[in-house]
Amino acid sequence: MKILLLGGTGMLGYDCKEVLARYHEVIAPSREELDIVSWDRVIEVFQETAPDIVINCAAFTDVDACETEDFVRQKVNVEGPRNLAQGCARFECKFVHISSDYVFDGAKNIPQPYFEDDVVNPISAYGKCKNESEKAVRENSPNYIILRCAWLYGINGKNFVRSILRQALKKPSKPIRVANDQFGSPTWTYRVAQQINTLLAHDSRGTYHSTAEGFCSRLEYAEYILKNLGIKATVKPCKMEDLNAAAKRPSNCILENRLLKKKKVNVMLDWKEDLNTFLDQFGETLIKEAKAGKS
Repeated sequence: MKILLLGGTGMLGYDCKEVLARYHEVIAPSREELDIVSWDRVIEVFQETAPDIVINCAAFTDVDACETEDFVRQKVNVEGPRNLAQGCARFECKFVHISSDYVFDGAKNIPQPYFEDDVVNPISAYGKCKNESEKAVRENSPNYIILRCAWLYGINGKNFVRSILRQALKKPSKPIRVANDQFGSPTWTYRVAQQINTLLAHDSRGTYHSTAEGFCSRLEYAEYILKNLGIKATVKPCKMEDLNAAAKRPSNCILENRLLKKKKVNVMLDWKEDLNTFLDQFGETLIKEAKAGKS
């Protein structure tokens, strides 16, 4: 099948391109080649490429900046997916849209997870626009997959792993402050890309959760990364509110892959297993980048 992939240079898009190209023809235009907020350009590219599947990994993901960047946030995160959904309906393509755990308020008691049919209640501007994007997809595309992911990390792009390594290696004597009251499942983008491929192979439809199995706190996550790579650093636990972030974050980010399991298509592994593999493969590279100030 022919796949049109948006956001192919981003963290998830990068791995989607690598995984899906093994089984399909993947066309991944740059942002300059296809601005998804331009309806006319979306239609032009659909006509030029005639895709069977459209995967949207493009998004404005700076959670704190979303609190003030109203115009950009709405254009990229809501109008863009709406344009793609309408284009998919017009050209009879399957649409795969990436969403977020931030559509939930995180008020459930730990370790209760969120299920696909739980009531959404976003508490940040980013979460609200991701919820709006989901509505836009459901209202405009009859053949869609919405995939809610959380705590993503990968070899391409900014993420928590890179952030921790940068802080630990740039100023080794300075304690790293990490929240101990936010819980979720560190999830490798490469595994999510494999999950998308599996869903496509089964011609799946609907809204799914796709995160690693198991969960931990942000503090446990940071400590695990440093211990795995043999890096000595002082990690200081704190509350999320102590970090003075512009956007409010949910405390409970745990998603249950209930629908994937129900349909027997779940390929997600335990978060420690995938993180071990990721750090074994890329740890040295990430350390070099952090020491060079590149991450």
